[in-house]
Amino acid sequence: MFNPFRRKQAKEPQNNLSSPDEWLVDALFRGLSSSGVKVSPITAMGVSTVYACVSVISKAVSSLPLCIYELGKDGDKKKAYDHPMYDLLALNPAKNMTTSEVMGALISNLVLRGNAYALISRDGLGNVRQIMPIEPSDMSLQIHPVTNEIDYLVDGKRVARNRILHLKGLSSSGVLGYDTTTLAKDTIGLSIALQDDLASFFKNGSKMGSILLSDRNLKAEQVQKLKEAFDGRHKGSGNHYKTAILTDGLKPFTERFSYQDSQLSDQKKINTQEIARTFGVPLSKLQIESAQPRANVEESNRDFVTSTLRPIVVSLEQALNLNLLSPTQRRSYSIDIDMDSLLRGNMEARYNAYRIGREMGMLNVNEIRRFEGMNGIGEKGDIHLQPLNFVELGSGYEQEPMEPTEELQENEEEA
Repeated sequence: MFNPFRRKQAKEPQNNLSSPDEWLVDALFRGLSSSGVKVSPITAMGVSTVYACVSVISKAVSSLPLCIYELGKDGDKKKAYDHPMYDLLALNPAKNMTTSEVMGALISNLVLRGNAYALISRDGLGNVRQIMPIEPSDMSLQIHPVTNEIDYLVDGKRVARNRILHLKGLSSSGVLGYDTTTLAKDTIGLSIALQDDLASFFKNGSKMGSILLSDRNLKAEQVQKLKEAFDGRHKGSGNHYKTAILTDGLKPFTERFSYQDSQLSDQKKINTQEIARTFGVPLSKLQIESAQPRANVEESNRDFVTSTLRPIVVSLEQALNLNLLSPTQRRSYSIDIDMDSLLRGNMEARYNAYRIGREMGMLNVNEIRRFEGMNGIGEKGDIHLQPLNFVELGSGYEQEPMEPTEELQENEEEA
């Protein structure tokens, strides 16, 4: 009987050259730059600028303190030393790996590949026991066409969603981040091509030695004797600029080609700036000298913290809270990353900020000392200052009448 609501069985696709498999398309065409160089995350890391950008960002984020805090009713928070995940987050998230190493691997994959994955191991009570980074090439995703639910497969084996920590970079769907090496394949591919061309340039001899031209046909023995005689007299640093007398129709030939004439050096500088702009890293962070004033360099470094590092830190915090804490735990605990340590480089600006916070009553002595890694000074350090020249807006200032003193009374009597 004909049923109009019955779905037809999908036919197995016939893979041929007109409709090739996805892996074949990826192997042959995807990642191929305009310069003809195949760009992948591995080959991209061979470019010094790409390596430096990924290293700077990953080391900056992985060096930040990661801790779980207990939330108070008044909005205060304190370190949850008794929580089972405190030591795991602060010291040892995975076996034989420190927090800095685990976070460095995750951020490196996130910056370079646009996605980072970690496998979460739990005990029988649901407590997190381990966070192990996964190579992105070992991970594959399957999206259900109707429910849009994501299935994660590690080496082809399906893994429960609550066991996967997935960090996403820039994305259009929110499901999978863009691969940075694919988006910037032309810029990175040009750097690889320039690098290979420069290496070949010096490998094959960027500049030949002395060249002698002759109109006559010389025998091999004559050429060898002439070469040995000329090298014996003019080869070596001590024999430079000696007078050479050429006979039998010999004349010198000057090589006119040089590396600077090909303008490859200027192109490499431009390409370095393009790669740094792609990753959002200022040139000063890449140990590249620039003509910018020191004030502009400091401003670019602050912009690097707020525009490049902060979005990564916020994304990491949200992913950790969502995947490591249950809805009930999120009401009492929070996993935070302290970014204040990035501002400790400028001591004068830091102390001025402390002074302003102290004078406004926001900070006390003990809080300031703890920010600097020092112990408190006791109960007196918990006292907050209150500015005397501040009054409530719209209220008048009434000064209490002064009681007359004996000296004032004597002056009034004399008057």
